[in-house]
Amino acid sequence: MARYRFLDGMGDVMDERDFPDHAAALAWARDEDELDDDVQRVEYLGPEGDWRWAGALEG
Repeated sequence: MARYRFLDGMGDVMDERDFPDHAAALAWARDEDELDDDVQRVEYLGPEGDWRWAGALEG
């Protein structure tokens, strides 16, 4: 499991959750209905404790 965070268009963190892989986190970001705004970026917590881009969101 890895820690993912979901950011809005301004770069503010909207939510943080654990997912087994990038695909699951990106799928949740595309399909989520729990958040007030659309997710614009997904990042994961890298092995060195830094946040890294998880991949492109597809419409």
